[in-house]
Amino acid sequence: MGKEMQAHVVGPMSVENFLDEFLPNPEDYDTSDFASRFASASNAEVFNMQSIRKEEDAYEPFIDAIRPFAPQLLFVNTSKHADMKNCSSFTFNVNTDVCVYADGTSHGCDISKSEVIIEFKWTDAHDAFSKHPRVDQPLVSQTDKGFDTLGQITSYAVAQLGAQYRTHAFSVLIVRNRARIIRWDREGAIVTNTFDYYHEPHLADFFHRFARASPALHGVDTSVTPASDEDAALARTALKLASTTCMYRVAVPQDPAVEGSDWLVLIIPQSVTKGYPLVGRWTRTCPAYNILNKKVVMFKDSWRMSIKDVLPEGETYKLLKLHNVRNVATCIAFHDVVHPIPQQNTQTVKFHKANWTCRNDAVTPHTLHRLVLNIVGEKLTNFESSRQLVQSVRDALLAHKDAYEIVKILHRDLSVGNIVIYRGKGILIDWDLAKVLTIQGPRQITRTGTWQFMSAHLVKNIKAVHAVEDDLESSLYVVLWATLIYKESHMDIVVRTQFIMQVFDADPLVGSGGSSKANFLIARTDFPQDVFVGCKRLDNIVIELAQFFLHRYSVILPEDQEELLQIRLKLKEVLDEVGPVRTAAQQKMIDTTYKVMCKSPAYQKEVGMQILQPHDSVIDIYDKHLGLPNWPNNDVAILQKLHPTDRLSAHHLYTKSLCASQDPMPIWVQVTPSGKKRRLDPDGDLSPTDLHDLVFFGQ
Repeated sequence: MGKEMQAHVVGPMSVENFLDEFLPNPEDYDTSDFASRFASASNAEVFNMQSIRKEEDAYEPFIDAIRPFAPQLLFVNTSKHADMKNCSSFTFNVNTDVCVYADGTSHGCDISKSEVIIEFKWTDAHDAFSKHPRVDQPLVSQTDKGFDTLGQITSYAVAQLGAQYRTHAFSVLIVRNRARIIRWDREGAIVTNTFDYYHEPHLADFFHRFARASPALHGVDTSVTPASDEDAALARTALKLASTTCMYRVAVPQDPAVEGSDWLVLIIPQSVTKGYPLVGRWTRTCPAYNILNKKVVMFKDSWRMSIKDVLPEGETYKLLKLHNVRNVATCIAFHDVVHPIPQQNTQTVKFHKANWTCRNDAVTPHTLHRLVLNIVGEKLTNFESSRQLVQSVRDALLAHKDAYEIVKILHRDLSVGNIVIYRGKGILIDWDLAKVLTIQGPRQITRTGTWQFMSAHLVKNIKAVHAVEDDLESSLYVVLWATLIYKESHMDIVVRTQFIMQVFDADPLVGSGGSSKANFLIARTDFPQDVFVGCKRLDNIVIELAQFFLHRYSVILPEDQEELLQIRLKLKEVLDEVGPVRTAAQQKMIDTTYKVMCKSPAYQKEVGMQILQPHDSVIDIYDKHLGLPNWPNNDVAILQKLHPTDRLSAHHLYTKSLCASQDPMPIWVQVTPSGKKRRLDPDGDLSPTDLHDLVFFGQ
């Protein structure tokens, strides 16, 4: 995790500038009292721990030394008390050294209440950062131990930001007598220069300022507030939540473009932290209770990419609704959250080109965006029959077609997690990565989409630009993946597991997932004619879709191309010779030549390539098979077991988080060579539950 995080670390920022930028003192504040107290403490050597040999023996002396500078805060030694309540899904213990609380918590690690996390290391070898790097060098230490430390403190920030509604968080890394202060947000981390906290006042000053600062400066998302007892009780009942679930209140305007627009007031549950990446959109979705009309709606917030050709998702929904796009939800409220102070906005990208910073790739700005949908759909993987699954994907393609052809918007992430079933119909959701084709933005530098459902072209080619044919091809993988995971098949467990690993979970090498998916389309390797038990209709549509998309990947030999050229020359010669009036013998010769041409691999690829882009060609395949009889009626989704293997859980990391009211349905991110994606080893039951083993691309 540390190696992937290093590209998004900005620094070293001078600690004086860091404090003035992110925790400014009031203009009229007199610092003389603090200066006097620190001088006394320094003279008394209260921070001097040179004689302490073991790291764990330094926690309590440090707490005793720092406490007088921030008596409003509680510094708690949490080294022997991992957070098992909030972080049970992590594959490692969230076991911080010292947690700082502002709410009176005085025992153990509770990541949902922590304000600042302090991590100690007692040797320079474990420092996550280089002491005095040049601007053309990386700030992050390039040693294994350094990467381990960076991964450790990053995971703590991930846990804290995931368990709370926050805009940012602070942490402190102490390496014996030296310290750094770090500010984390969804764009990365800003790190101070290293300083001697024994003799320099900066660490004491940080906590002195923090103790007197507002919650907004702390990083609390002040637009989300605790719900009243009455509203919380009503919401828990409506959302069918446990009586112990913490509930919060949030408001979203129905139309941010209209001055004085009415606001929807929603009650939402506490966020649940998972092992998601720090950097990226970090989407939260959950059913929410509308206290005005007592209805349940779908709430979503995410740190959207602020780039020219990707609209705020609420604006995209507005355009889809304006043009009567079929099979999409209605967005009833949305806005980019306007924070009361600038420090609550993401800051990392703002400083990534500062003259003091080492090289980094923190280049994608993010903005907190919220929206509310009028429906709460059923997950696609909860299909009541295989026909309903296929029908729902077909319905999503209609939405995709309307958006592309009428509104000139390309979705770019047709996947299992982005199609829901509502009243028997498939609804295409999650338009936050959709590209407006009429707006010229910067060239896309990373692929977008969900790894398992990306086209074979995108999987293989790291620099490929996402096109409409990629989304159309994704529809095949949605059907095939969902049925292999949730329907009984004739493939034995080993063959099925191997097939899923090779076709859907190919491990990237230098960003490329290889040709396994393309090879499946061309030869349908390890994919028998009869796959699904009692559902020949499903076999047939999968095979026909594979045959349809294979033309993009089939390789035509030079001799086949030459053969097609000669056939065409012969056909032209015959047509020129016979003229418009033909004898039966002449027509037979023309027909025979044409049949030979149609069997030519080069001709088949040529024709196939011409029909890849139109939606109707693909939708017609779905309609043809859906119109046939003898589909099973009640072959409901039943999770199938996979053979135990480390591969399916080895290189994945969550990118979407959920609130407490939902079953975990994380989407994952896969590493690319440029370090644009994050990587973690999550807890992996090799029988994937819901969408647990999906890999997601796109910050």
